[in-house]
Amino acid sequence: MQEVVSLIFLVIIQVVSLACTLYILIEFGKKRSQLRSLQNHLIIGLLLVSTWLISFDLVSTQFYYWSGYVPVQTAWACRVYNFSFFSIAGLNRMLMAFLSVERHFLVFRVQGYRTTRTRLLFHYLPLLMIILWEFSYSIVTDLILTCPQMHFRYSYFLCNYTCSILIPQLLLFYIYVQVFCPTIITIIACILLPIRFAMQKRTLQRFQWYQARKMIIQTILICGVYTICWFPYVILLQLVSNNLISLNDLNVSRFLIFAPYITSLLVPFICFYTICTPLKSFIIKQMNRYCFPHREISYIHVSQIKMKLINEMVILFLN
Repeated sequence: MQEVVSLIFLVIIQVVSLACTLYILIEFGKKRSQLRSLQNHLIIGLLLVSTWLISFDLVSTQFYYWSGYVPVQTAWACRVYNFSFFSIAGLNRMLMAFLSVERHFLVFRVQGYRTTRTRLLFHYLPLLMIILWEFSYSIVTDLILTCPQMHFRYSYFLCNYTCSILIPQLLLFYIYVQVFCPTIITIIACILLPIRFAMQKRTLQRFQWYQARKMIIQTILICGVYTICWFPYVILLQLVSNNLISLNDLNVSRFLIFAPYITSLLVPFICFYTICTPLKSFIIKQMNRYCFPHREISYIHVSQIKMKLINEMVILFLN
């Protein structure tokens, strides 16, 4: 009964998160200026990754937990499940690491992105390399590579994995290069970002200071979710690889399975909170009206006083 309730709650969060993601992407699509803004490119990338993870990988995982079997029980489908799970989750971590590093340049060295050449060199090229690396690595290790340890079992999560996890050397590479490095880069970059801002905010102009503050708040919130999710994930993977804990432990296996989805479920809500949209303004207005009615009354009273003073000044000026 508890598992059924948990799955139903997860489905509710999943649907709301997906709707929030699609709404933000539609709002970005309406304004070309936001699409051209470099600071939004990686946010859009994270939202697209979240959309895929929520609508495909998480649905497959839910089906497995509900029925005890993977949705499509063929060898090729098992490879596709592994490719999608590890490539998209890895791309999610790499994009976040790049975002947290690039925020330092967008806040403190924004003049370096003024020319097309520097944008191609420092923004688009690293982004393209990250995407190509993740998909190329997963294509080789999950779709092409075969090994004696690989025996697909349809009653196991991801059919008991592919060679990217079953070969010890590739498992260590996955832990330290694909998970540990981007997680540590994200944590260090996000810790240094507000420290640099506090030390250098006097050198920023008022408009730059306000824009930088918004970017830093957004980055810290997203990084906080990634840190809470992926840092314990790294520790558990290292313990599993050293045989200190077993995957047979139900709590350990569930955390390793569902942890990659936590960031994808929460990032859309953070983006919705930190990005100005008509729906957000409407929700905040309604919340203030029903939860803090005295503020609404005070605001109306102050507005009436201001209008009265303006009218008196106009009358005096005309006379």
